[in-house]
Amino acid sequence: MAIMRRKRCCSEIRPSKKCSLTRTRRTQAGLSLIEMMVGMLIGLIASLVIMQSYSSSEIYRRNLSGVGDALQSAAIAAQRLDLVIQEAGGGLARGSKVWGCKLLVNVAGTAVLPRASAFPSPFASVTQTLRAMPVAILNGGSSASDVILVMAGDSAAGNRPLSFSSVSGGSLVVSPTPAIGMGIKTSTDASLYDLFLAVPQDIPNDPGDCRVVQAKSTFAPVTVATDASLGIKVATISSAEIPLNEATYGTVDASIYTKAPAAFHLGLRNLPTFALLGVNSNGELVQYDVLNRMDPQVFSENIFLIKARYGLDNGVGGVDNDNAVDEWVSPSEAGWTMAELMNGTLATQQKIGYIKAIRIAMVIRSSQPVASDAPMSKLLLFQDLPESRKFSRDLTTDEQRYQYQVYEWVIPLRNMKTPPNV
Repeated sequence: MAIMRRKRCCSEIRPSKKCSLTRTRRTQAGLSLIEMMVGMLIGLIASLVIMQSYSSSEIYRRNLSGVGDALQSAAIAAQRLDLVIQEAGGGLARGSKVWGCKLLVNVAGTAVLPRASAFPSPFASVTQTLRAMPVAILNGGSSASDVILVMAGDSAAGNRPLSFSSVSGGSLVVSPTPAIGMGIKTSTDASLYDLFLAVPQDIPNDPGDCRVVQAKSTFAPVTVATDASLGIKVATISSAEIPLNEATYGTVDASIYTKAPAAFHLGLRNLPTFALLGVNSNGELVQYDVLNRMDPQVFSENIFLIKARYGLDNGVGGVDNDNAVDEWVSPSEAGWTMAELMNGTLATQQKIGYIKAIRIAMVIRSSQPVASDAPMSKLLLFQDLPESRKFSRDLTTDEQRYQYQVYEWVIPLRNMKTPPNV
């Protein structure tokens, strides 16, 4: 019987050059072209998925960041607007013949109001001759922000006017002497002491001129003594002279003190608000002091647009002077432009007292462009008002690259609750 033997590989018997070459070729064999293309395709798909996920995550992060920045900017800007506008008319609202009087202000012999030149941007369109009023709005047109003018005193004496009979030797002869809020010496700098607004009261028709003056640091307003019948300390009030710091704000004009004038205490020099509020070209909310006591102040950024409306208690659709807003009026309407409110007539003086609130619409824009499948193409403000009092603005292609947040709220003028005195 034949024995079958397994044929052994030559390498098992004796390695040869031919067997070694065959084994080397088999060891070096790698991926085929098809396998490599499949691997590249899988890697490309994975890269696209990763990039898409990262892009979506970045868009989401930017959107959240934009919303957060908008909320922060809106909160800061709204807080400042509320703080300034709510006090409008403080120290002046209960006086007569005040609204519409032309403000005269000199500092160290230089005229501050009326201004010799235009206000700086973004307030260049504001009239250079300002008149006393709680608040006024300059219409910014179809694309720019409105400018808001606010005037208010800051006196613990409230809105009570002080009659004075004459100016004697550079002093106001006042009766009675102010008992509250005067002569608080917080600094040795005499230029920081109390300001007064001297207003003529014996004016038969249109309001006259009114002058801002300053008391000297030597003024002692009250004497506090114990009243046994009441068991408390009270102020002794009598006629007195308030010496004026003529080196700073000068003295009262003869055309004012000869017409039964009244002095309105405005508080220490740095406290009264005589300010313009607006948005500059950098999207910042700026407050400008029209009395030139301080440099312009920036309070918030990323402000794209601010628009405002007057809240009038004028009896249109309601009862006048019942401290309820009867209608919201645009500052572009006839009779309510800043130029007309500054015309210095008796009729306008009566109208100013109807302003009881300001409605603000503020648009905040993200600091960086944000990708969006549905970009905002138009801004619509005051949508619940009649068509003529709404505001709309189309956004340019470049402006549509950003994210926008719109905020609207009402700011009541707390000092204007009393009926107007004319």
